[in-house]
Amino acid sequence: MAKNIFTLKNKLPLVITTSLLAGMPIIPALAASAPLAPDQQWRCDPGTTGEGWICRTVTRKAGPVPFVAREPVVAAIKEVPDTSVTTSGTSTAETSAAAIAQPVPVVLVQGELPDEATGTGEVRRSASVEKAFATLDWISIDQLPADKKKRSALSCHGGYQEPVRPGIDFKGDPNNEPLYAEADQSSYLETGQGILTGNVMIRQGYRQVESNKANLNRNTGETTFTGDVVIREPNILMLGERAEVNIDSGRSKLIGAKYVFHDKRIRGEAHSILRRESGVIDMEQATYTTCPPSSCVWQLNGDTIELNPITGFGTATNATVDMWGIPVFYVPRISFPLDDRRTSGFLYPTIAFDSSKNDFDYTQPYYWNIAPNMDATITPRVMTKRGALVEAEYRYLTQSASGELGGAYSTPDGLTKGNLNKDKNRWFVNLKRKQDLTGNWNYQINYTDTSDREYFTDFGTSLDVKSTSPLKQEIYSTYNGGGDSSHQYTFTVGHQTLKNMTQDSDDPYNKDIDLNLKGDWDIGKGFGFSYLFDYTDFQRDKKWDYQKQVWVDKANDVKKGIWTTGPSDSINNAVGGRLYGETAIKYRIENSYSFLEPGVKLRSVHYDLDRLQQAYITKTGRSKSDATKPDTTAPTYYLDGGLFFDRDTTLGGLKFTQTLEPRARYAYTPYRGGQDLNPVFDSSETSFTYNSLWRDDRFNGYDRIGDTNQLSLGLTSRFLEEGGFERFRFGIGQIFYFQHRKTYINPSLSATTDSNGKDNSDINFNESEKQLLQANKASTSPLASQLVWNIRRDLRLTQDWMYNTNAGHNQEYATGLQYLPENGGVINMRYRYRDLVDRAEKNSLGNNTGRYVNGNLEEADFSTVWPVTYDWSLLARYTYDITNKRHMERSFGFEQESCCYMVRVMYRNWIDPSEDIDTAKADKGIFLEFVLKGLGSLTGSKVNTFLQGISGYSKRKD
Repeated sequence: MAKNIFTLKNKLPLVITTSLLAGMPIIPALAASAPLAPDQQWRCDPGTTGEGWICRTVTRKAGPVPFVAREPVVAAIKEVPDTSVTTSGTSTAETSAAAIAQPVPVVLVQGELPDEATGTGEVRRSASVEKAFATLDWISIDQLPADKKKRSALSCHGGYQEPVRPGIDFKGDPNNEPLYAEADQSSYLETGQGILTGNVMIRQGYRQVESNKANLNRNTGETTFTGDVVIREPNILMLGERAEVNIDSGRSKLIGAKYVFHDKRIRGEAHSILRRESGVIDMEQATYTTCPPSSCVWQLNGDTIELNPITGFGTATNATVDMWGIPVFYVPRISFPLDDRRTSGFLYPTIAFDSSKNDFDYTQPYYWNIAPNMDATITPRVMTKRGALVEAEYRYLTQSASGELGGAYSTPDGLTKGNLNKDKNRWFVNLKRKQDLTGNWNYQINYTDTSDREYFTDFGTSLDVKSTSPLKQEIYSTYNGGGDSSHQYTFTVGHQTLKNMTQDSDDPYNKDIDLNLKGDWDIGKGFGFSYLFDYTDFQRDKKWDYQKQVWVDKANDVKKGIWTTGPSDSINNAVGGRLYGETAIKYRIENSYSFLEPGVKLRSVHYDLDRLQQAYITKTGRSKSDATKPDTTAPTYYLDGGLFFDRDTTLGGLKFTQTLEPRARYAYTPYRGGQDLNPVFDSSETSFTYNSLWRDDRFNGYDRIGDTNQLSLGLTSRFLEEGGFERFRFGIGQIFYFQHRKTYINPSLSATTDSNGKDNSDINFNESEKQLLQANKASTSPLASQLVWNIRRDLRLTQDWMYNTNAGHNQEYATGLQYLPENGGVINMRYRYRDLVDRAEKNSLGNNTGRYVNGNLEEADFSTVWPVTYDWSLLARYTYDITNKRHMERSFGFEQESCCYMVRVMYRNWIDPSEDIDTAKADKGIFLEFVLKGLGSLTGSKVNTFLQGISGYSKRKD
């Protein structure tokens, strides 16, 4: 065949611009034999007379890929005519005319001559190609850079490391960059085809293709690579026997292929791989796994597998999951995440077995990616003891709104044992929406309802329900106002219904109308003014008062609660409106070493009550008008101040800044009698803690205004390292009372004082009431202290201690030690004690027996997740109720984690802490969780929920 070729006799790499493939009909020969400097290149242009070419050396231009100079050699040219290239069947004039029409520079770089003795025509793999096929870029842990030796890499004993190559750090669109090619030999035909043979390497931007041979076609932009094909992009490696690549678009197809995604630790094989222009990868007869090349525990096999980096999901059809080479699962179609994005498809199912409730329990979610701003999840579930249940959730997001609509519906519940809802269809619905009406005005809806009180205990839910006890059914609208930063206010209006989900407690109050206005005004020069106004209309069902539980079916352990109207002489039957107002003004003086803040508040609460029975009105000795409209108003005066001292000190050879921060706060609120006529809609006593030292009121809510005349004194000291790290903090303080506190939540306790506040306590009380009376008559609060000691960056000791100086005993004590080393382990040790009054003992129905037993809380807790090796960790937790001499939690197991799977096996024997002490029964079981990384959990269990209860577990480092 007649040829017009330019052939390199020796191994001379070529660097060719993109237009070389697109527009050059004929490659001119170069007449050059002199060596070139590293920064020089040849440039050939058509002769001015239309005959031949003029070649000269020019300075090399900087390209997107750095030029690496090689040893200079003489470029040896096989055929060099005098002035022009002559081609059989093509005249010199025609050739020159074509060349003039599309003048394109040809660029050569210097190479190194091969050993003449090896010129046998045998094709050998380059070192980079040889390594890619042998290792798939996998290297052992000791070869990984220090910044990649994370916990996941340690458990894998290695990781993927893309080799350093030209263009690896290129940023931008590679399609707009010049094309560079290297080969041992190259030849180009006048038809626009080119052939590169021997150690072929073509790169463009961050793309790179290597092979033994390449056929280039300038007319189509297609290039065919054969023999040991290696295609690279950042974090992507593909290997094959043959590849067809469009250099312009990046579309490529490999036959007999392997692939690796370095950053996701994904690899596999396929009969063919098609990489589209968009980056989506389609594979036929393919595999997918996250296991390292040296060990394949699991593998997904599919007739087709699509890896879509645009959606972040992979999809396999007619797929099986093999474990240790044995098929264990089949699904016609399955989707799995490649990152945190989403696409439609079946999610991985959950399989569980619970002999006490559901028996075999199978859940198969389907995810529907409706649009970029909305999606849905439909989850059918089959339980052999209960029947079938379908749960669904729809979510949406717009520029001004977001929301969720979810719910579930079941077939008749077939469980007999302990099931109050046998043979009933059961359901729940959940609605959430947040809408921005303007830039500072919005409304929110949160509505949840169920068929029965036991729904969430029996079935649970995968939806985001804010509260399962009580259920919230509410709508609120909020307006945030204020002309400038000195004055900000918020106005809120709404409605709230609370649905009781327990069988042994009173029903809560609902808020039919809830209005709230609060604001802060920085007047200037240290003066500040604040205000709060709140109006709420409280309502609830007449039968709100929990009485007892009764048997429905004793043989099957089925019982239910009974609620009735409260006592006729009780204020707790009241419903109606409450108006609360609070205004405060303060003046703050502050500098670098001290602050002083005097202030005054005025608080007032007013009621308009309904549903009061005559027996209660008669008991108060007041008229109906006075009994239904009680009110209380009282001022509070306070003076708050503190100092800040610091000094440099040295302990154990370490330099610290030690601070000393004394603080004092005086508060006075006069006693206001008659508050026992105020109902208790949403108020409660606060538990005394270290932070209570700086509170002015001992109540939560607005139904009581607590009287006090007190001085709080506290002292805090810190040891700070350079950079602000707090090595040690200790605080201690106490409140000194100048008079008894006479206001109580319980109206019967308020009866111990007359209208003038005089003590009149000749009534019999239970232990809890007596303890509260003693506390309010004490001259001092418990001595409160708090300690935080960061012994090391990974070892932390905490302690909270409240000592009752009046009674001479510990009121509350808690201490804990947490160890979080770099190896990903965690150890927690905790002891807690709280002095409480004797509690009423309950029978099997949960009703009081009339006996009282020790009610103190004393508990010891130990938990750990401890790596034994990089792969294996021990899991354990032990909790002991010292007061009642019972084991609350005894759990032990192990976790094996590699880079592609994780298995957890655990034995648990536990008592649910939310159940009553006297009626709670221990549960036990062996739980298994198997997670295929890159696919999901193969089995459903309570192991992960249990682990989240171990403090510090979620902080383990990768």
